[in-house]
Amino acid sequence: MRLISVFIWLLTLASSFAERTAWKPEKTWVFAVGILRFEGAALHGWPEEGRMDVVMLDALRKRGVPADHILFLKNEQATAAQLGKSLADFVKRPGPDDTLIFYYAGHGGRDYSDPARAVHLVPYDSKTGWPTKSVLDTIAAGFKGTRVLLTADCCHSGGLAEEAARHPGKISFATLTSARSSATSTGNWTFTQCLTDIYNGNPLMDLDHDGVITFAEAAQAADLRMAFREDQRSTNAITGNIPADWVLATAVGPASKLLLEGCEGREGGKWYKANILSAHDGKYFVTWPGWDSSSNSWVASENLRPAGRKLPAEGTTVEIEWDKKWYPGKVVRSELGLLLVHYDGYTAADNEWVPPERVRMPQ
Repeated sequence: MRLISVFIWLLTLASSFAERTAWKPEKTWVFAVGILRFEGAALHGWPEEGRMDVVMLDALRKRGVPADHILFLKNEQATAAQLGKSLADFVKRPGPDDTLIFYYAGHGGRDYSDPARAVHLVPYDSKTGWPTKSVLDTIAAGFKGTRVLLTADCCHSGGLAEEAARHPGKISFATLTSARSSATSTGNWTFTQCLTDIYNGNPLMDLDHDGVITFAEAAQAADLRMAFREDQRSTNAITGNIPADWVLATAVGPASKLLLEGCEGREGGKWYKANILSAHDGKYFVTWPGWDSSSNSWVASENLRPAGRKLPAEGTTVEIEWDKKWYPGKVVRSELGLLLVHYDGYTAADNEWVPPERVRMPQ
């Protein structure tokens, strides 16, 4: 009887996976831009050695994306004129049932003279920006498909999600980027490594250990990794009919027994050492070193922080460092060891997630 029950459970599980919408690499087109070197000396770049965007594209090819479905523009190939023309030409090639992946790595900027805080990506000839509005307008005008994955590893990259929300229509957008629209981003390849791990089916990205990596899991895993390794929050958003459980990969290899260690969790108003075992829907299942497994429990993101990190309470009046200057503001809330802060005299559009090192008590 037990064997029959297990068999029925396995059939039910397999059926539930089959009913999920799954990404089809063989019907995917990838427009990728990686700018590590810029014209002139106005902007700094990064070393060519060890560039992770190349590794990510190789992971996509190995997953089954046809080589002739990938266009990769890097450095001097990615001028403002070439980016606009190449994207316009490229998005006309996929068919109605195909998926488009857009990827950019380099610099991102934000227009602080504009109340709308428009975001742009920076081309190789950085005299003019490549507005996220232009990117989305070009995709909407030429792409015959209905599903687009927007990814970017740069400052203010979350602006792509905000622009996608302003483009209702037949195209549904899933956005996963390294930073929020109001924030700068690390110069490390941490986020692009997240994308590579997703496409490779790294079991670390399978947060609930069910054998598949969904968009929601990928987004939560990226946010956790960026918060704990880079002191910043990633961005994720969905428009249209893309489901949160859109399956991006099957986990390759055994499930990880430990997602992250060196954390602290808050229980009963006190902070204790904790290790994260799994995650789901924005919550984290932790084990408490020194306590047996019967004490394992789920904690919310606001009750989790890197070990040893002290955080001011929500509502605390503080001064916040931005571009080497200090501004008055307050703490709105805390999650994953970071603080969402509001700058006095500015709108909520400028609220920013910062590490506690960028906050001090008023002088």
